[in-house]
Amino acid sequence: MENIVGTKSRLVWAVNLCALVLVLLWTFPTFGLLVSSFRDRDQISASGWWQAMFPSEASVQYRAPGPDTATLIDGLYTIEGNIFEGGAGQVQAFGTSIREPGAHEVGTSVDAGDGITLTVAQDGTFKITSPTAMAGARGMRIFAQSVTPAKFTVSNYGRVLGAEGIGRAFLNTMTVSIPATVIPILVAAFAAYALAWMEFPGRALIIAGVVGLLVVPLQLALIPLLKLHNEIGIGKSYMGIW
Repeated sequence: MENIVGTKSRLVWAVNLCALVLVLLWTFPTFGLLVSSFRDRDQISASGWWQAMFPSEASVQYRAPGPDTATLIDGLYTIEGNIFEGGAGQVQAFGTSIREPGAHEVGTSVDAGDGITLTVAQDGTFKITSPTAMAGARGMRIFAQSVTPAKFTVSNYGRVLGAEGIGRAFLNTMTVSIPATVIPILVAAFAAYALAWMEFPGRALIIAGVVGLLVVPLQLALIPLLKLHNEIGIGKSYMGIW
C-alpha cells in the first residue's frame, strides 16, 4: 500500500514533522526577540514575551519628594504625588518596607512613624501628612504591588541608536560585512563557471586540488594568511579583512 500513487510513507511524514519542529524552534526565539524589542523595559523584566498582550504584575519602588516640598493644608504638612509618575497602572497593595511591599491595602492610612501618615490610592496617587514639619533631606520610599497594562514603545531602539559611537560602529559593520560577503561570492561564481564550462590545461588538477582542500579545516589557514597579510602590509586594513 505504501507504493500506491497518492500515498505517503511514514518516513516522509516523519521528515516533514522534523522539518516543522526545526522551523518552530528557530522561529519562536526570533519572534520573541522582536516582540521584546518593542516592550517597556520594566515589563521585559517582569514577564515573558508570550505575555506581552496581557497586563503584567510588578513591584514598584518610588521615592517621594523631599520634606522641603511639603505644603501646609488644613493644618497638616502634606506631600502629594503619583508613584507611576504620569504612567498608567493599578496599585493592588503597598508598603513602606522592601521586605513587605504589599503589607497594606489601597486606600488605607498607614502610620509611617514620627506621626507621619501615608495613604496610597488605587490609581497610584499618594498623600503623606504630618502635624509637624518633616525632617530629613530625602523623601519617603514607597513600595507597591501593581498591575500595569501592556505597553509597546520604540524607546529601546531610540536608546540603542542614540548611544555614543553607534553610528560609527554601524558604518564599520557595513564596510566589513558587505564586501567580505560579495567579494568571495563573485570570485567563487567566476571560478565555478570557468571550471564547469571552460576547457584549459590543468583544469582537472585544479578541481582535484579544490576537492582535496575541502577536508582541511579553515582554522589551519588563519595563521599563514595572517603572516602573509602582515608581510605585505594589509594586516590591519579593510583589504586584509575582505
